Amino acid sequence: MTRPPFTTTFAVMRQTALAIAILLAAGAAHAQGVFRSEMPDGRVIYGDKPAPGAKESRKVDVSNPNIATPVQPSAASSPTAQQQSLDAADNEVKIAQQDLDNAKAALESGREPQPGERIGIAGGGSRLTDAYQQRIQSLEQAVAAAQQRLDQALSRRNAAR
Repeated sequence: MTRPPFTTTFAVMRQTALAIAILLAAGAAHAQGVFRSEMPDGRVIYGDKPAPGAKESRKVDVSNPNIATPVQPSAASSPTAQQQSLDAADNEVKIAQQDLDNAKAALESGREPQPGERIGIAGGGSRLTDAYQQRIQSLEQAVAAAQQRLDQALSRRNAAR
């Protein structure tokens, strides 16, 4: 009984795909030899030694597998001095912005008087002490200093561009 041409073509394609897969697997261990053995019934077997009972066996050369070697980065791909300067300036801006945000948060959380920063007055109310005023002034100065550092960092970054 003969097979339809499609079935034969499919079988050949399957054998070819299998052979390629085996060759690729064998390429990983290319130091050892790979043998292609054709059996009496027409099957092809690949292995590290000739298949027993094969009508024909031959060694297949897999000494040069299709594997790319890693490329070492060249000096041209390393960052330039200008790029390094710009990266450093960007980092300085980020740090200065974070410091400013922290200083503003400390000022806002410090606005609430702490125990001992209120003094009673004769009319029955209270007033804030000089210690409170000094603490708030210190926090405001920290915000101003952080803003100044951010402005300087931004100027340096713009100059690096």
